Amino acid sequence: MRIGIIADIHGNIDALDAVLAALDRMQVDEVVNLGDSFSGPLDAAAVAERLLPLNLPSVRGNTTAH
Repeated sequence: MRIGIIADIHGNIDALDAVLAALDRMQVDEVVNLGDSFSGPLDAAAVAERLLPLNLPSVRGNTTAH
């Protein structure tokens, strides 16, 4: 089983899209989110729209408020 890990996106939708595309090319079986996805000055709403439908196993990051 190939597991991809994402973390510390901090609202950076462009970086998230690049990483998700790379994980798709690598044909990982599962992706786990280690948190800190939405905090930061960038586009948290776009990141949420992209990540939430994926229903990834996730943990809270050190800057995750909720």
